[in-house]
Formats: sequence, C-alpha cells, structure tokens
Amino acid sequence: MRRLLSWLVALTGIGMASCIDPIVIQTGETEPKLVVSGLITDQSDESLNKVSLSWSEPFDGESKVVYNRPVLGASVKILDNRGTGFQLIEGERGVYFLPQYMAGEAGQQYRLYIKLQDGREYESAPELLQPSPQMEQVSYTFKEFTEVVKNGSGELVEQTTDGFEVYATVQDPAGKSNYYRWDATGVFEYFSRAPDVIPIPATQCWSFVGRVTGRAVTANDRLFNGNIHKQTVVVLPADMPTKYLVRVRQYALTEQAHEFWRLFEQQQSSVGSIFDPPPAKIRGNLYSLSNPGEEVIGYFGASGISEKGLLINRAVHAPFRSGPYEPPFVAPPRDCRSLFPNSTAMKPAGF
Repeated sequence: MRRLLSWLVALTGIGMASCIDPIVIQTGETEPKLVVSGLITDQSDESLNKVSLSWSEPFDGESKVVYNRPVLGASVKILDNRGTGFQLIEGERGVYFLPQYMAGEAGQQYRLYIKLQDGREYESAPELLQPSPQMEQVSYTFKEFTEVVKNGSGELVEQTTDGFEVYATVQDPAGKSNYYRWDATGVFEYFSRAPDVIPIPATQCWSFVGRVTGRAVTANDRLFNGNIHKQTVVVLPADMPTKYLVRVRQYALTEQAHEFWRLFEQQQSSVGSIFDPPPAKIRGNLYSLSNPGEEVIGYFGASGISEKGLLINRAVHAPFRSGPYEPPFVAPPRDCRSLFPNSTAMKPAGF
C-alpha cells in the first residue's frame, strides 16, 4: 500500500496540468527512480509543452516531508515520426520546455528522449497527437455539497458546503473511440478597505490561482459515442461574493494515456474504506535504454486542446453558508495585492 500511495503523491503534480508541474514522489525505497511528466500539445504555449524530470527520494516519516530532487543538465528532445527532433530548453528545477513559437501537429506521433549527464538514456513509447473536439460551452450550477473528509482525529465525517460546480459540454464525434481529460485554471476578484489618504491605494485586485482542479478528470465515449456529453470538471469555492473567471481545457488522449489517467483518478477518489476498489498498478510509457530492468515513473503524452472560459458573478448567489464577507482593512503602504499571492491591481482580460 505504501508503494501505491507513493504513486498518488507522485502523480498529483503531473497533469493536473494541464500544466505539467514537477512531481514529488514517495516510494519507500532507498534507490531513487527517475520521475517524468511531460506533454506536447497543438498549442504554441511553453507552459503546456514541457517536461519535468526529478528523482524520487525517501520519505521523512518524522517531519512528514517528501523530498524532491530535480534532474539538472539533461539533454531532452521530443522526436516526431518524420525524424524531426525538437530540443527542449532547460528552465528552473528540472523543467525543460519547448520554445514559445513551437507546437505539435495533429496526426503526428511523438516520443520523448532523455540523456542524463552521466550518459544514461531514456525514451517513451510513441504518442499520437489527436485533435480535440471543440467544447460547446462551459457552464455552472450553484449547489450544496456533502462530502466525506477526515477530521482532526483522522476519522471520516460528512461536511456540507456551498460551491459552484463547473461543467464542460462537448459534442462527441461519432464513428470512433474518443478519450478525454479536463482541467481548469482560475482568477478571482477581491476587495480591501483602506484609509482616506492620497495617493489612494488599490482596493480592487485579482488573484491568479493557477490550476484549480484537484484531481484527474477523464472520460471515454463508450456510453455517449456521437452524442453530447456534459462533464463535471471542478467545484469552485463560495467564499466571497466576487467574480471568478474559470478557464477549462479539454485534452484529447490516446487510449493508453486515458487508462493511465483513469487509474490515477480512481486512486485519487479513494477514501480508504473497505468498499474502495483494490488499487491498480499505474504503468507509464517510459523506459530505460541503458538498463531495461530499471523502472521509470510517469507519462509522456501528446494532446490536442480545446479551451473555453466562463466568468461567474458569485454575488448573485450570496450570502453563502460560510457567512457574510467583509473586505479586510489594509493600511498603506500596502494595498489589496498583499492579501493573496500572484495578485494584480490591473483588471485581467475576461473581467
């Protein structure tokens, strides 16, 4: 079970990306393993088209900390089936990315090649980049949720909250099997109060939350082939009566990539009861060219992407179960930007 839980820790950093973030992994073993998460898409966006490399590290049970050691100085390439190679640029903390002007092409197969500084070589199985069907719309419902959570004593209890359930609607193409994954990013508006001084400090700000999907969201069209499908993607908080911009991305997957994310989603959804399905081994698509017996963790994928945004005016549904909202007082020289990370006083596009 410790090994299976390590996968859950490891992969949380992967695709919840849309963006591909460095992975932190606990294996319970002394021998480090190469951990890879990577993606190429049909979008010219270096925040999407990148690869994260790290070494798994032993778990510090006393401090409850999982250490992550990035892989530096590697040569990382993405190769297509025409023999063209795309050299990735090394960024910070073991992240390697395609230049902003480059992207994958629908209908082409791509594989990842890695050469470490010590000469060890790794490769992925080829992945076919398939175009993503266009999302018809992104919508939401304001509703009450009851979920099972662990309390301070570690016991499973029910908790009721309000929230905004966000959906993606897609017209599935008929005549073939289609596989999907969704994630979402968010930006929310908030306010502060300030004394009557000159210059007047900013009291309206926006915080870029980044990825807001807490689990892998996947589907295949076995039950809705050729029909319209409405998929729950994320639940946004009902914590303040302000506007919230959510952007949903839809990824077209191969069957193999879908199975990888399906098993990951299954383990994320587990609450640890006797009624949970037995955890399955999550197999990636990477292997060592230097040592066939070496295990490599993670997945390199290729996806076409469809994206849509939705601006939710949460004030329409206030007051919330969490109670009345009172903008906090912020004294100069600080302003509202100091209240939340990644904030700006300039209105972002979409608001």
